[in-house]
Amino acid sequence: MIPEWMRALGISFVSYMSVLFVIIVVVTFHARDFVFGRAAAITAVYMTALLIYFTILFVVFKRKVGSL
Repeated sequence: MIPEWMRALGISFVSYMSVLFVIIVVVTFHARDFVFGRAAAITAVYMTALLIYFTILFVVFKRKVGSL
């Protein structure tokens, strides 16, 4: 059985990926052209920040909620 806090992190990750999709769509429509390099750079920066954020959340949740 998956703990509730891990399920919450998974759902948050999916919602953050939808935000990334919207960001790429807005940038593409604004520039009126899809440039793979630009989309890859946006994704790399966004995913790096998200990875750091979720690592911190995982450690905090594991210590606070996992010990109950």
